[in-house]
Amino acid sequence: MASAVYGAMIGGGAFVVVRELLPSRPDLGSVLDRLENTTAAALPPQQGSGASRSARWTEQVGVRVLGSAGARIGVPRKDLDLLGISAAKHVGDKVIGAAGGFVMPQMALALAALAGVHLPFVMPLFVSVMFGALMWVSADTNVRGKAKKLRLEYRYAVASLMERARLQRGAHSGAERALYETAAVGDGPVYTRIRTVLDQARLSGTPPWDALKALSEQLDVPELAGPADTFAHAGGEGASIIAALETQAKALRKRLQTDVQAEANADSEKSVVPGTVLFVVLFATLGFPLFQTLIST
Repeated sequence: MASAVYGAMIGGGAFVVVRELLPSRPDLGSVLDRLENTTAAALPPQQGSGASRSARWTEQVGVRVLGSAGARIGVPRKDLDLLGISAAKHVGDKVIGAAGGFVMPQMALALAALAGVHLPFVMPLFVSVMFGALMWVSADTNVRGKAKKLRLEYRYAVASLMERARLQRGAHSGAERALYETAAVGDGPVYTRIRTVLDQARLSGTPPWDALKALSEQLDVPELAGPADTFAHAGGEGASIIAALETQAKALRKRLQTDVQAEANADSEKSVVPGTVLFVVLFATLGFPLFQTLIST
């Protein structure tokens, strides 16, 4: 019975792998999205020796899986756009990670059988399913964690952008010129992404504040929409926005400080549990011999 089940699992797994790797009819919606996507990537594509063979193979696996079952797989697209990771690469990581998590307990079972230790079939199968599901979910969790940290960097960058734009505007620069000159100063992936979007807006003749608002919606960074609306108001009506930018910058920095304090308080609360457990273990280790001596005497 065990041999029949193992044979069915191996045959079914081989069938699924071969079916996913074979060319299939692509989804029409994903093809149209790729054709209409004109947004520049946040990070430059890797070339030459930098692009490893495993990364390319992972991307190919993700492309084939998305082509056959793209609508049924949930992908955090805003987080991936923020990190500059393609959906195919992310799905490939999920598939390969889940397959590896499923196979590892089976390999351990085979090694144990070679060593003469025979385990029941149900337990390794349950562990395999659990490991596979954990690796599948952990890919999304990892992406969301990285995106959360990068969004925090965007918030700090927006606060600095508004303060410097206020100074530039105070030097009697126009709204559009103040925005371009302010974004030109600064390094790092955040400022590079903002400059790329503004340069594309300049070449296409789109107002820069509209480009910032579109970037805010694409990356799910609502803090970018605030200065975009303020600059749009100044560009349309010639109004003074110095006070508005100063108020927005102060409010954003205060909110960032509140978030940092809340995170520090949460970390302090988490540290109470390990400290309590350590105290109980230390007390039991030191007190048990003394208590046992008192009872024996």
